[in-house]
Amino acid sequence: METCKNCGTEFEGNFCPNCGQRPNNGRIVFRESVRDVLEHYFDFDAPLFRTISGLIISPGKVVKEYIKGRRKSYSHPFRYFILVLAIYLIIKNLIDFDPIKTFSEVMGARKMPNAFLLIYAFTIAVFAKLFNRKSGFYFVEYLSLGFFIVAQYMFFSIFITLSTIISPYFFLLNYFLILVYPSYVLIHFHEGKILSRIFKAFTVSVLAWLLYAFVGQSSAILIVLIFGL
Repeated sequence: METCKNCGTEFEGNFCPNCGQRPNNGRIVFRESVRDVLEHYFDFDAPLFRTISGLIISPGKVVKEYIKGRRKSYSHPFRYFILVLAIYLIIKNLIDFDPIKTFSEVMGARKMPNAFLLIYAFTIAVFAKLFNRKSGFYFVEYLSLGFFIVAQYMFFSIFITLSTIISPYFFLLNYFLILVYPSYVLIHFHEGKILSRIFKAFTVSVLAWLLYAFVGQSSAILIVLIFGL
């Protein structure tokens, strides 16, 4: 029998039933501190590997189960996005990866749209809701879908970024992936005739990307004009 150091409740198991705190010996140790930070900010204690593998193998099932209430079985979509983005930025800085420079080398262009991936989750949600108004899903549920899609795209981008060490042309895979993966998820997420699902999914992906690129580019230009960056 354990006594909770936080509220004094006696209990058995891994968590206090009253306040949810883990049992501890009353001292702060390094391993416990790291675990608490990861759990609080990155949802690291959630079944992360189940989320990653599920979004590859059966993404529609993962998102629908999360929406329908299986919240402890998968990582929170926004926290998953933040975690993957943090890992991507760390790796990007470690290998000194510059996407604009890489794009210029591959395409011979001087610049590319400087947009924010966070916007893409919202544009996916907007068009997915518009094209599937009779699906029964709320906009905020489509937003969870959008964050799962963008987070998993960033997960794949980590490996694409590493592959640019071999050749900058691998960077072009991002443009294939950013349209194909959302379509793949949307096809598996919705029900109905397969041709209709394919058409809607691809249309949503293209329109969402175009709006994301436009809003992101416009925002970047506006920031430059206002702050002179």
